[in-house]
Amino acid sequence: MSFRQHSIFAALVAGAVWVGSGTAIAQQSAQQACAGDIAKFCGGVAQGEGRIAGCLRSHAKELSPACQRGMAQATTLMKEVVQACEDDLHRYCAGAAPGTAKECLRTNFRSLSMHCKRELFEAKKGM
Repeated sequence: MSFRQHSIFAALVAGAVWVGSGTAIAQQSAQQACAGDIAKFCGGVAQGEGRIAGCLRSHAKELSPACQRGMAQATTLMKEVVQACEDDLHRYCAGAAPGTAKECLRTNFRSLSMHCKRELFEAKKGM
């Protein structure tokens, strides 16, 4: 993964996968799998800006097998989305605030490339 892809991936993961009440691509499955771990290890951590994900990563060796699988699945799906949507993210979301890539893609969905739309659909279906 290039530095550019890694930066986009980090922004999407921080802003989409673990954040509170949105409908992010991998959020629901990962949150369900990690609900007990989030309560146990990250109960006092405020949601947003990837803080829950950071907390979970800091307890990676202590997480339940279900949470580890949920996080791995979410990471895999997000990598695939980043690769498919990299050009669209740069075209439409380059100036977006950190943690808002999900909303930016949603706002610009009609303009996204077919490849990006297809990968977003497949990722959502996979969850």
